[in-house]
Amino acid sequence: MRQFIRFIRRTLSVRLSLTVVFAIATLLLAALLVMFLYSRRVIKDEVLQKAQETLECTVQRIDNILLSAELASGNMINYLFLHLDDPDQMYTISKELVENNRYIKGCAIAMEPYFYKDKGELFMAYYYTTGDTVQRLTKKPTFQSDTFGDIPYNQQIWYTKPWEAGAPIWIGPIDDLERHGSDIITFGLPLSTLDGKKVAVMGVDVSVALLSEVIKEAKPSPNSYAMLINGEGDFIVHPTLTTPDSTTKYKPITTIPEEIRQPMLAGETGYKKIKHDGHVDYIFYKPFVRKNAPARSMEALNWSIAIVYPEDDIMGDYNRLLNYVMAIAIVGMILLLVLCQIITHHQLSPLLMLAEAARRIANGKYDEPIPDSPHMDEVGRLQDHFKKMQRSLAVHISELEKLNKQLQERNETLQEAYEKATEADRMKIAFLHNMTNKMQEPIDTICERVEQLSKETEQTTPQEADQAVKDIERQCMVVVELLNNLLKVSEKLNYKTE
Repeated sequence: MRQFIRFIRRTLSVRLSLTVVFAIATLLLAALLVMFLYSRRVIKDEVLQKAQETLECTVQRIDNILLSAELASGNMINYLFLHLDDPDQMYTISKELVENNRYIKGCAIAMEPYFYKDKGELFMAYYYTTGDTVQRLTKKPTFQSDTFGDIPYNQQIWYTKPWEAGAPIWIGPIDDLERHGSDIITFGLPLSTLDGKKVAVMGVDVSVALLSEVIKEAKPSPNSYAMLINGEGDFIVHPTLTTPDSTTKYKPITTIPEEIRQPMLAGETGYKKIKHDGHVDYIFYKPFVRKNAPARSMEALNWSIAIVYPEDDIMGDYNRLLNYVMAIAIVGMILLLVLCQIITHHQLSPLLMLAEAARRIANGKYDEPIPDSPHMDEVGRLQDHFKKMQRSLAVHISELEKLNKQLQERNETLQEAYEKATEADRMKIAFLHNMTNKMQEPIDTICERVEQLSKETEQTTPQEADQAVKDIERQCMVVVELLNNLLKVSEKLNYKTE
């Protein structure tokens, strides 16, 4: 790592390329961040709107089915009261309701106990059909039965609840897999005479599987699913019935989370984000509001419908696009870095050549040839100026070498003269030593004679004095001669030195 950092610091083209790529990457990242944050918000708003529209559309489709069953049963009431004294007509009415309405899976007309005394305590005319949830045939195959379940009908909720309420009411879901192949919801319609006496309850069954198919067809995304709950918080349409298929990678929720259950039971509209089975789901919910229609009973159902979006369905394309864009951006940055490196290296190659030439000049190769630059930019002008500087430096160094050579020659001459002067001085000193040594003996002799004469003046004869004077004179002549020789030799040495 340190070597790589050192390489970057020492390589100008790499630093320039990294600077350019870093600047572009910063701007690109900022632009992408703003774009994707805005896109994420737009996607969430779009999904919320789409979910609300889907829920509203699904509610209307389900309400149409409920309204069809309500109107069909309501239309048969007058005919039923006209034939109330004929129990066989109850079978006919029940059968016609089932055969002539494709949404109705069964119809039961349960009379008040002992209403037909010759029929016993309980009498119920019940017809139902099996098979597909939505029949496209004009006449559906129907089956007759005198019972529904294992307990008397006057103890079953679809009978007792409308009877006690005295008003039409939807009840369910009711388990009836044996006959219908799926759960059912029942529209319980209490029948009363003009004087208000309740005589029967008509129960019109609608298959939960039919509602599930309606919800399933309206799913807005591949892995989304929906649910329908009643006022007690029980599933009318279970999420497992509206999943895309059995091989889906997302398992539907089996119980409603409490943070979703409470607002749904309160009839609120909104959405929540939950974590389920290792992934994130968005649950959009709204109350089931029925459409007002003439002669329709508008009792409160307290139902609520919800649609579940896996986050991958909402943000999957967004996240994949983000990954693609990031991958493209990274590859683009790498290609840009390589391209910048090639361009900057090409553009800075004259600088590299000049740096190498400067290194060789620093090592003493002042005549290094530098080619002319083909560029007219700053680098080209720098190369031309460097070439002129190199030529000027070469001329200057050449002059310095010539001057240095002359100085060396003069130094050699001076050294030779110095050596000769040193030799002359040495010879002078030797000659002086020699001459002074020769003058020492005559001077000593003169000194002895003078001292002798000064001490023995009275005892010295004239002959002896003359002899001493002659000796002194002779020794003085020797000293004078030596001094003359010394002066002659000194003049010769001075002449040679000059």
